[in-house]
Amino acid sequence: MTQPNWTFPKDLLSASVRVMRPHGALGNEGLGLWFGVADGDEVAVTHLVEVHGHGFVSAPFQLRLSWRAMSTLTNLADELDVYLVGQIHSHPGQMLDLSDVDREFGIRCQDYLSLVCPHYAQRDIATVDECGVHVFEAGHYRRLNRQEVATRLRTSNTMVERLRVEVPA
Repeated sequence: MTQPNWTFPKDLLSASVRVMRPHGALGNEGLGLWFGVADGDEVAVTHLVEVHGHGFVSAPFQLRLSWRAMSTLTNLADELDVYLVGQIHSHPGQMLDLSDVDREFGIRCQDYLSLVCPHYAQRDIATVDECGVHVFEAGHYRRLNRQEVATRLRTSNTMVERLRVEVPA
């Protein structure tokens, strides 16, 4: 079984922090969803999706998307001819690992990428190394080590397309 590699637009991390920061300022987790395309084992992130509305709940130590929110996001991805390749969400302090709740109730799809941004996104991050990088494989999440992050995640010269999507409860 081969492992995917991901390519990020050069502004993806800074744009993701901007999406998460207002939630963190309130002491809540923030979320940025990433849409993209795949060509074999090469995955390119193309869109950053900021969700808002009654179908998205942001609280201390938790995030929730309703089933109707997930349906809305799936329909949007279909319209754009992309799919949900990963996400970034924020945790308090220097916590870079996924929580037990993240592992048990988060999106659990093969090769789904899940980054954790520290300090509730109240500080800028320059590189992916400042985050916890996790991938869902073989039925569970695994945190990638620095070597894997350096070889499997790359930055491109493209710019991310940012979408703000209202999701229903």
